[in-house]
Amino acid sequence: MPDLEDTYLQKIARFAHEIHCENQDGHGFDHIERVVSLAQKILLTEPTANKKIVLSAAYLHDTYDEKITKNQAEQKEKVRKFLSALTETQTVDEILFIIDHMSFSSNLHEKISLNLNGQIVQDADRLDAMGAFGIARTLQYGFKKKRELYNPKIKPMTYASKAAYHQQEKNTTINHFYEKLFLLKGLLNTDKAKAMAVSRDKIMHDFVTAIEREENENKRDEN
Repeated sequence: MPDLEDTYLQKIARFAHEIHCENQDGHGFDHIERVVSLAQKILLTEPTANKKIVLSAAYLHDTYDEKITKNQAEQKEKVRKFLSALTETQTVDEILFIIDHMSFSSNLHEKISLNLNGQIVQDADRLDAMGAFGIARTLQYGFKKKRELYNPKIKPMTYASKAAYHQQEKNTTINHFYEKLFLLKGLLNTDKAKAMAVSRDKIMHDFVTAIEREENENKRDEN
């Protein structure tokens, strides 16, 4: 059997790169590469996981996300056909199941159980939403959506469904930390991811605390 790293995954990576290479809202190929790298680190501590499935889903996890494409069904079918030319149907189905059910918004109404392979990909993606890169990606996305950075009059919201989460209109970038990012540490699956999340979570809290403190100081100075 040809080496997984040298053949199959190279094709997967090229396919993902074509989709993400020009993205500037925090979902570029640099994000994909970090998720893959994080998944590889977690795989070292989870020897029973299927490396092929984990890394395939890590590379492809955003390829038909609603933030990337306007026609999810059509894009998903494109991904399915691409994978079907590379591997067996059972593997394709598991990769797509992971992609369809790993996101934060997909689990708002009801938590969806993923097997170990899916849990690793989910953890890797969530880790890259945290810490310094998580802050940078959140700012990128906020700028792309022309959101107000911070407004203490606009309070964080809660969402009962994926649709409600994505249909929000007036919100701030800082609210995203309260609505999602600060929750991620408690939603991780693997011991490795939980350990890595501690420092990343602190970085985010320190950043938001500093924003709020400086805003309060500015308000006091104005008075």
